[in-house]
This record gives sequence, structure tokens and C-alpha cells, in this order.
Amino acid sequence: MKKINYLLAIIIAFYSCNPHETTVVPQDSNAPIIFQKSVQTDVPQGDPYTQKEIDKIMYDKVQSTGDFSWENTDLKVLTSVVHITQLVAIGYQPAGFKNVRNELHRINIKSNNWKAVHDALITLVVEELNKTGKSIVKAEDIISEDDNTLPIIVFKLSDKTILTKLYNLENVRYIEPFGYWPSTYITSRVASSSGCSGSSQALNAADYTTITPGCKMSWNFNNVNVPSAWTIAQGQGITVGVIDAGISSSQTMLGSNFNNGESNVGRTLTTDYTYGTTAYTGCAHGTSMSGIVAGPRNNLGGPTGVAYKANLHFIRACADVVLDESAELSGVRNALVRMGDITSLKIVSMSVGTPFSSSSLLDGVNYASGKGKLLFAAAGTSFSWTSWWGVIYPAYYSQCVAVTGVKENGNICSDCHSGSQVDLTIPMARSTNSSRTTLSLPISGYNPSYVGGSSCATALTAGVAALVWSVNPNLTRTQVYNCMKGTAQYYPVLTGNRGFGNVNAYAAVVMASGL
Repeated sequence: MKKINYLLAIIIAFYSCNPHETTVVPQDSNAPIIFQKSVQTDVPQGDPYTQKEIDKIMYDKVQSTGDFSWENTDLKVLTSVVHITQLVAIGYQPAGFKNVRNELHRINIKSNNWKAVHDALITLVVEELNKTGKSIVKAEDIISEDDNTLPIIVFKLSDKTILTKLYNLENVRYIEPFGYWPSTYITSRVASSSGCSGSSQALNAADYTTITPGCKMSWNFNNVNVPSAWTIAQGQGITVGVIDAGISSSQTMLGSNFNNGESNVGRTLTTDYTYGTTAYTGCAHGTSMSGIVAGPRNNLGGPTGVAYKANLHFIRACADVVLDESAELSGVRNALVRMGDITSLKIVSMSVGTPFSSSSLLDGVNYASGKGKLLFAAAGTSFSWTSWWGVIYPAYYSQCVAVTGVKENGNICSDCHSGSQVDLTIPMARSTNSSRTTLSLPISGYNPSYVGGSSCATALTAGVAALVWSVNPNLTRTQVYNCMKGTAQYYPVLTGNRGFGNVNAYAAVVMASGL
């Protein structure tokens, strides 16, 4: 019987690997769907780890390897964390399915073989919970989130025996505790306002140039040759997606004046949200990032964006720049899926992140990447609690272009993260005064506001990508990135923590125009 079951599993896996197949061959309704791993892990014994103990395990792992991933964590740690959060994301698959992450953009989770696993896992959890003899549990009682596109279920669950059963299945890709954030070693964390407070610093006249038709250009646009690039391309016809913490409804440059001045080319600005109930918030960060990417070259005295003729699609996916809530991880993942499904959207800019690897977030990254999107992500900007960290997620993932900020003199800015995962840099702070950073849109009005860190560097780089792509819309994502990489400051040398160095917008546009 074991051999028969194994043969059936192979047949099912064969058909599921065909991305165009939405059904499987007829099979016995009694054929197994759930398969055990060949090596089983026992239920963890003893009391669960305390939060202090869990924090130390995480801290020590990051200190020793520079990285922490739930996927590489032992079962006792996982069950201990879920004992605290009572929320866990399960990534699933038909047994034997290979390279799921490379196929996420082609998988149909409503097809028979995927739905069978989905339903079987829910049934398993429900039946195991009902064995306890307590009140009857139904599926709707224990499912916090059931993804409609990606093979992910988020359960309300803390039972270590059930978690162990899931851990021992070939059908479970990963078990990721949701909602956990260390407290012992990150006690000075800025709360929900992280990155959201707009700058009140007085504007220095040396930090901008007034250009036609009456707008202000940030000083550092010159450092990456944006004005020269504008003589060839302005981003027209390209749609850039920005995933952030909301934009301001009071900023008309991202509203009624989006087509003001030289940006009056019939371009579009659309908004959506995967977190909260609206795309509009009082958080200044998303407004600033959107302004850098595609703010209008206006006649109202406000700051211009890089790709001032590009279309903009904004999704609010989080409360602030630090993804420390389960709802924020889901929000960014879902935003990546939505942007992945927009055919006209070519570029995604993400100036948000988390110090911890997230398998569910990576699923979203892989989905958007599989759809051909060019993903830019911030390497990280420190609040006092993350200053010792390297490149954060999702920038750490190879599917993203990781960007960080440097000073005019080339030194890494004091609050910018760096590391071997960095691909490109942008000068975004004055050498003698690090508080004089990039200029962008404020919450309201037209007077430019300062915004720094790897966040603004990422948005500026995404804007440059739109310039490059607009000069030759038929280019692939890889060709666009190669133009940016191949004309960067240090290319072909890949430095230890600055990647290929500063972007050269003009040289990249010229290279693209010749392809």
C-alpha cells in the first residue's frame, strides 16, 4: 500500500508541476493527500521558552550569522513563539511539488491538487483541536487569514502537538510565527510613529535649485546626473508602484495637482490599501517617497520628483516603516501580489522592512518578481534599536535591488544600513551636515521637507529606473537593471558594503537608448 500511495503522490506532483494545468488526473477519493516526512521530529518536551530566552536565541543568531530566519529555527523555538503569539502562517504545497517559490506566479491554488492540500490541512487542525474534548471548533474559528493567491493559511493556534504534526508533513513548506517581536534586546524601539514624522527643519537655500516652470530640485539630483537624464527621458508611459505607510490627502501634488506644470501629460495616480481602511494617513513617509519617485515638475514652488512624467500607483500596506505586526507583513505581501497582477506596472519601490526574514513576505516578493517587476527595497534606516543590524528584509532577498544612502563624500550615512547585499547607493546627505538630506513633498503645502536614510535613496533609484525604462519601453527588467548597474560608480567592482556604488542616471539612460 505504501508503494501505491507513493506512486499516486508522484503522479499528482507531475501534473501539479505543469503551470498551465488546473486539474489533475482522476484519483481514488481515498488516496492520501497528506504525506509524512521520512524523518519525524518529536513533540518538544518541557516548558516552552520564555520571551527572554527566545529573544536571546534570536539576538545570538543575528550576532553570529547576520541573519535570523524562522525556517532555520528548531521546532521548540517555533512552538514556544506560537505559544505566545497564538498565530502561525503555514505555507503549503502538494507533496513532491518542486521549486514552489519559483512557480508562485503561475500556481493556481484553486486547482484540484492545491485545494485538496489546503482543505486537508484545515481538516487536520480542526480534528486535532476537537480531540481535546472542549467546545467544538469550526474552520472559521481558527483561520485568521486564508490567502486567495498564494498557498498560505494563517491559523489561530498554539498547540505544540498540532504544530509538530504540521512540521512533520511534506505538504508544509514552512511554519512562521506571526505577530512576534523581541522586547528584551530591542527596548528602545520607536513605536508606531517610526519614520512617519515629517521634518520641521528650516529649508537651506543651498539645498535646492529653482528650475522651470518654477519648482525646486533637490541638491542631490545633480549628484546622480538626473538633470542630464531629463534631456532624454522623464519617465512618461512607465508606471511605478510605491508600497508604504500611506499618503496625505492634504498634499495636492499627489492629488489634483499631479499633472501640474511640465507633468501635464495625462499621467495617472491611483491608490489602494492592504492595511487599514484607506490609503490616506497622517504618516509623512509615503508622501515623501511618492514625491521623490514621481512628484510633478510643478509651477507652484514645490519639489519635483525624478520621474515627473511617470504614472504612480500607491498601496498603503503598513502602519509605519517597521514591519513589526503580522498585519503589516501580510499587507506588504498582499501589496506585492496586487502590483504583480498589474500588467502595466513595471517598478516597485519599498522603503519599508523588518530585521527578520519572513517566508510569507518572501512568497510575495517571489510572486511579484515572477511577474517581471523590478523591485527596489531599502537596505534599512536606523532608529536607535537597529543601528547594529545589517541589510533588512525584503532588501536582503536576491530578488530585490537593495539600495542604501551615502553622504556626498561617499561615506555611508550615519543611520543607513549597509552590507554585502547592497546593490546600489544614492548620495542623500550633506557631508558636513547629515540632517540636510533629500528634499521632497511635505504632508501639505509646497515648501519642501527633508527626508533621509536608505528610504529616500530607494525612492530616488526607483525614479531613475523609470527614466531608463521610458527611453526604451521594450526592455526587460534585467536589461533596465543592467543599464543602471553597468553605469554605476564602481562597476564592474562589487564593493563590500556599497554594492556598485552611486547610480548615474544620465549614463544609464544613454545605455538604454542604445539597446
